[in-house]
Amino acid sequence: MNTEQPIPVLDDLARVQSLDTKNMLRLINDLPEQCETALGIGRSFVAEEPAEPPDVVFISGVGDSGTAADIAAAAVGDYVSVPVVADHGGPVPKFVTESALVIVIDYSGNSPSALRVYKEAKGHGARLVCVTSGGKLREIAAKDQVKIVRIPPGQPSRTAIGYLFVPVVALFEQMGLGEGLIEKLSYGIRLMKNARETLRFENPTARNTAKQIALALVGRYVVICGANDYRSVLAGRWKDQIAMNGKTPAFTCSMPDFALGQICAWEMAGREASAIATVFLKDSQDRTEIPALAQAAKGVLEGFQILDADIKGATTVEKLFYGIYLADYVSYYVALAAEVDPTPLGLAKQVEDWLKGEEAPESLRAPS
Repeated sequence: MNTEQPIPVLDDLARVQSLDTKNMLRLINDLPEQCETALGIGRSFVAEEPAEPPDVVFISGVGDSGTAADIAAAAVGDYVSVPVVADHGGPVPKFVTESALVIVIDYSGNSPSALRVYKEAKGHGARLVCVTSGGKLREIAAKDQVKIVRIPPGQPSRTAIGYLFVPVVALFEQMGLGEGLIEKLSYGIRLMKNARETLRFENPTARNTAKQIALALVGRYVVICGANDYRSVLAGRWKDQIAMNGKTPAFTCSMPDFALGQICAWEMAGREASAIATVFLKDSQDRTEIPALAQAAKGVLEGFQILDADIKGATTVEKLFYGIYLADYVSYYVALAAEVDPTPLGLAKQVEDWLKGEEAPESLRAPS
């Protein structure tokens, strides 16, 4: 009689090799080293401290670069004395004047939104810094003698998140706008390396938090619930990674708004309880009213799939690093469990092709 136990679905190396055709797992595993390289790039940035500090720092990016803008703003928020505003490629607001610092993040350097923001900020007379791997943004910034933080090209932008935000955080210290940020980044990278030992594929499902969360999400609509602090930024990153890597619809909500109003939508969703999973991003150091509200909300939603994701770290910077890394692994394992390749972005690529002037693909055509 065969007594061998079947290999758990997320511990099956053959599954990884057959599905992960572009080796996304290697890029996820290497994120701490990527962040180390990015920190070196940020530390090498040479900038004269302005005679007067800017009255606002406006960080703009689109897509993954916009997520990086959000992360950078959340990372420095506790440590700088000037307002820091993150934006996803919207019009440059009127409060951005010649006294402002504008940081434009764009991985490829060819985003029309990033190029427009650059032009608008220049028109406002703001001081500019660009973070990019090349493209038109690098060309025009070099022509204008604008400072450029050049990062390595050649990988999916969602896997280049370290290159996109770490130099920006370091830049604040390099420009005299915050102290101790580089040290905090170093501690955050160390935390990621430690976390990798428990989250990586070689650690079996029985001892792997990321795999356990992923198995509870696969096949469901996913709601990521953060709070009105750094966790709202993490919720956005989780949503994007689960959507792009796991090809699974994901949404965000935020405490306390969710517990005090949005939860009403679950009344009508009760009949679909098995189709929805909600992940609460939990901070054990939170001493506000949020934990009590979250506990009450989970009690009301006991018929649904409810999970906690504990965000580890001693500082906001460390918690951001850990939450980003956990999201990467969870989203990757969702893809494996759903039997999809995590790397291709089929519909997004079709949208990009359409915007370049090609005929709209059948899947995007409006019904006649």
